[in-house]
Amino acid sequence: MWSKRLQARKNPNISVIVPALNEEKNMRMFLDSINGQSSASFETLVVDGGSKDGTSKIAEAHSAKVVVLPGYGEFISRNIGAKMAKGELLVFTCADIIFPNNIFEKIIEKFERNPDLVALSGPAHSFDAPLIGRIEYALYDLFRFLLAKLPRPLKRFSTSTNFLVIRRNSFDKTGGFLTDDINADGLMGRRLLGMGEVAFFMDTNVYASGRRMKNMGFFAFNKHYLYVLENVFFFTSHFGLTKSIKLTSRMRHRKMHET
Repeated sequence: MWSKRLQARKNPNISVIVPALNEEKNMRMFLDSINGQSSASFETLVVDGGSKDGTSKIAEAHSAKVVVLPGYGEFISRNIGAKMAKGELLVFTCADIIFPNNIFEKIIEKFERNPDLVALSGPAHSFDAPLIGRIEYALYDLFRFLLAKLPRPLKRFSTSTNFLVIRRNSFDKTGGFLTDDINADGLMGRRLLGMGEVAFFMDTNVYASGRRMKNMGFFAFNKHYLYVLENVFFFTSHFGLTKSIKLTSRMRHRKMHET
């Protein structure tokens, strides 16, 4: 089974792309969930931003392709991973995510069933956040699902690179993630919404660590991510307050990803 899986990765349907920085504590659990998938046709690409721990060694030991680019930020790393990828479907995620063992099958099924589907996303259930955080995550994901069901022009595709799947040709047409905006994943959703059919499926869920909420505290965490409101209220992107919030959050962002 394992040899067949390695052979399938030479011509994968799915490319999992994850930037990482000092993710030794999470990388093994993340990759175990990837390698445990029932679908064999995938590859995993880890773009290491210069970790000081064993992140890269763990990734290599789990058969991931690893490139180390010290000092490279999250979104330029995602773009580089996408250029390296061989899959038809690009799965953008994070090193502190756990994938259910049948999610790749579901992803492939949904894209095969709908040839017009450009991209999809789904819930990120927190497995270790405080109770108030788990409730907030659940309500937020329900809100995102309902927004994606609205008719245009009210429809919204509020995306996060906790879990975002894009057809390769559609991603190429976008030109990739913006590298100078902390909300580049949310803005990518807006661009994809303008390109074709997008969907938020409740049954394509992943499990996310609540470590940042625990480390920052509930209110500081929400203040940090307040800029995601522009994913719903497009006009707020032009507000000085939104730009100020994004600037402050970006200054803390890399340090936050190191913890």
